[in-house]
Amino acid sequence: MNHVLDADVVILGAGCAGLSLASRLAQAHSAVRVVLVDPRTSYQDDRSWCFWRPDHHDLSDLVSARWSAWRFSDATDRAALHRVAGLSYQYIRSIDFYTRAREQIAAAPSIDLRLGVAGGAISVVGDHLLVQTTHGPLLARDVIDTRPRQQGAIVYQSFVGVELHSTAPHGLDPAEVTLMGSMAADAIGLRFVYALPLDQHRVILEWTRFGATPTPRAQLLAELDTVVNAHSLGDATRVRTEGGVLAMGLVPDSQPTLPGVVFAGNAGGALRAASGYGFLRMQRWAQACADRLIAGVPAVGHPPEPWARATLDRLFLQAIRRHPERTAEYFLALAEGVPPASLLRFLSDGARTSDYARIIGSLPKRPFIAEIGRRTIYSPPPATLRPAAAMPAAGSLPPRVTLTRSEAAS
Repeated sequence: MNHVLDADVVILGAGCAGLSLASRLAQAHSAVRVVLVDPRTSYQDDRSWCFWRPDHHDLSDLVSARWSAWRFSDATDRAALHRVAGLSYQYIRSIDFYTRAREQIAAAPSIDLRLGVAGGAISVVGDHLLVQTTHGPLLARDVIDTRPRQQGAIVYQSFVGVELHSTAPHGLDPAEVTLMGSMAADAIGLRFVYALPLDQHRVILEWTRFGATPTPRAQLLAELDTVVNAHSLGDATRVRTEGGVLAMGLVPDSQPTLPGVVFAGNAGGALRAASGYGFLRMQRWAQACADRLIAGVPAVGHPPEPWARATLDRLFLQAIRRHPERTAEYFLALAEGVPPASLLRFLSDGARTSDYARIIGSLPKRPFIAEIGRRTIYSPPPATLRPAAAMPAAGSLPPRVTLTRSEAAS
């Protein structure tokens, strides 16, 4: 029986991963016929994507802010300030990325973005794949599934953030980003502030917790309010909010996959297990997958982690889970004991053997050696978890988040 294909490739999910692949195919003027479906009906400024790069790269015109230095600190004001020559920490607003990608896709006659359409079951029909959607079935040669999946993880990174615009200078140094500020740990796990000063009057503050279970959003919002008020920013205009739960160290998927179906995006392994960074990893995958499709080769999913990286990340996450009260100690040990260039290469997937040696050498040996022979422990997916412990009393939070103040505010 002859089947007429609706597309060469169906992409399920038009978030960062799906749009990245489609926009690269559009830029290459590819003849590959692509249909993207996503249940959302519009795009919001709902993410802050950050990474380290030289000032000039293929997405540099989308960068809203850059910082030449990044800081780690704990609740006692013990701190480490890092710089690496030729590299800066850069921020892309999600709405700018979405807008650019959609413009490129709209100009490509072979690519069709269908919003308000949810993908469903996938089945094999002859040599092709049939994808059920809320607007009818689609027959394709390849399917790239970037949809979120209910997967358990070793540790969950829960966060909420707010972009604030203040009339008076906010007092943070616009040349420095606070990656992990006022780190402290309790029975739940690590907590810290992530601060992106966009200029002297605009700042993004995010409050983050690591734990064996996701932290309820209401708790995170209450704690974030404490941080905002501690910096006398309670009267600042709240421009937008963001938040989410990152599953770090996903349960390996034991379900058999259909031939021609590959997985990408966060659920496909794009998030770095030990850090939660994923944007550049998605860009590398998107380029590799686009090159294959243009060459007439089947699509490829996000690649598996190299053994050394996967092993070290697993041991690190297991130690965090088993000893949550020591998590701040572990991160500050990395910040203080590993040269900035080595730590940056590790966080950016470019670690050398010598970098791994420095990482291992900086951490306390006993808790990590103990994890080598242990079975990995996962928590079930967030939807099936009980809420985390109740919000601690205000006195258990740092009375003031310790962030570097700029010269203008002193």
